[in-house]
Amino acid sequence: MENGLGALMGLGMGMVLGGIVIGVLVGALVLMLATKLVEKFTPSFGQALLVTLACLGAVFVVNLVLGLIGFAGGMGGFAGGLFAPRRLLVLVADFLVGAWVIQQLLKLPSGERMAYGRACLVTLVQYAIGLAIGIAFGLVFGVLLGGMFAAMHH
Repeated sequence: MENGLGALMGLGMGMVLGGIVIGVLVGALVLMLATKLVEKFTPSFGQALLVTLACLGAVFVVNLVLGLIGFAGGMGGFAGGLFAPRRLLVLVADFLVGAWVIQQLLKLPSGERMAYGRACLVTLVQYAIGLAIGIAFGLVFGVLLGGMFAAMHH
């Protein structure tokens, strides 16, 4: 007899890995767009993908360290709400580290590094695009789920 729980766990892990891969690919495209809007050039997809993976790794380490010292929601979960001071500290740390990685790895067409302030602006545009994508997905799925639940009551 097959183990249904094992199959379900495998499906869940596959969906998580698929989500991470799609997220990284979309993140690279968002980085390309943000760089085009701020610096007026578009990095190659490979370069944007490398920078996105490096940002993901650096931000993961920052979140791990901050979580170990009691930030990042590890102590108390969602206590204090989404905008609790420790969550905002983690967001600021992620922003600054992500901008630093972009500044270090994403070269201008002249071969120079971009200024840290410009890298912060690229990161801010990335955050804005990500927020817009999140809101769009939230609206689409909210309408779809709302329609499904409304149809169940008829």
